[in-house]
Amino acid sequence: MTAIFDQWLLNALSQGFTDGLLGRVRYFALRAIRRLRLAFSDPVVSTTLGKCHLQLPLSHELPLYRRKFPAYSANLGRITAEVKRKYPNLTMIDIGANVGDSVAMVRMFSDPPILCVEGEPRFFRLLAENTRHLAGIELEQTFLGATGDHIRAINVHRGNAQVFLGPEPGTGQICTLREVLARHPRFASTKFLKLDAEGFDCKILAAELELLKRNKPVLFFEYYPRSCQMAGQDALQIFPALSEIGYSDLLIYQNIGRYFMTLRPDLLRSIEDLHHFLLDLEGFCDVAAFHKEDEDLAARVRAAEYAARARRNGRTPAGNAV
Repeated sequence: MTAIFDQWLLNALSQGFTDGLLGRVRYFALRAIRRLRLAFSDPVVSTTLGKCHLQLPLSHELPLYRRKFPAYSANLGRITAEVKRKYPNLTMIDIGANVGDSVAMVRMFSDPPILCVEGEPRFFRLLAENTRHLAGIELEQTFLGATGDHIRAINVHRGNAQVFLGPEPGTGQICTLREVLARHPRFASTKFLKLDAEGFDCKILAAELELLKRNKPVLFFEYYPRSCQMAGQDALQIFPALSEIGYSDLLIYQNIGRYFMTLRPDLLRSIEDLHHFLLDLEGFCDVAAFHKEDEDLAARVRAAEYAARARRNGRTPAGNAV
């Protein structure tokens, strides 16, 4: 009976009406019941994303984000589809795969083989369960970072796992992407690298510049300056580093998946403005970075974002000039 109640609670929160005073009161009452339930345990419940059925903890915010923002993270799916059009044999690496929600989103648009990397034990077990019927999925249970990083503690909250570093020996060592790829050679030349590593994104990229220089993959990563500081990395330095190895276009997205603007990584003043704006808010954004060899792809993705915006707003696409 408890499992039935837990599933009912998630469904009521993620699908029930919130219009009007009565709807809002009902919604906040359900949120309060959820908080009370989570004070005792965090049970596994189910939700649907595209054609995938996902098991996830009741504390996970994904269903509530998707309720409030129906297009949440759909930009990842659109970008992957555009990359696969240019590179039909595309493979993808998903760092911070969580419970498999990014895989589910990508599979709504295209079907590249995906290497999913996730270190948090419970998320990894759910990831394995959620992807076991999908073809072309490989799994690796580890956290990623730089050589010599050691885990001091892991904080799991609202569907995210935050790693805190400490001195050796710590509670566990962090792998590098190169070490993971040695165990998964199929993905050694990947052309699409997605990261959502709770502040370690820029650190991972900075540690793998030789790999990026060689493969020139499209990058999709979370830019979270405050969290990067906690991981011991100056996030801002990743942009001149990417520019140095040939990356030429940065598409900036709000963290809910809405396209915001395009920048070049050598426009440091504009990037500094964005960086300090996010730092002041303790906020974050998503960045899609394209090598100069993929400027055509960046232009197509930008045009696709304007077309998606026009469809949402019911008007003719604009802003597609490059």
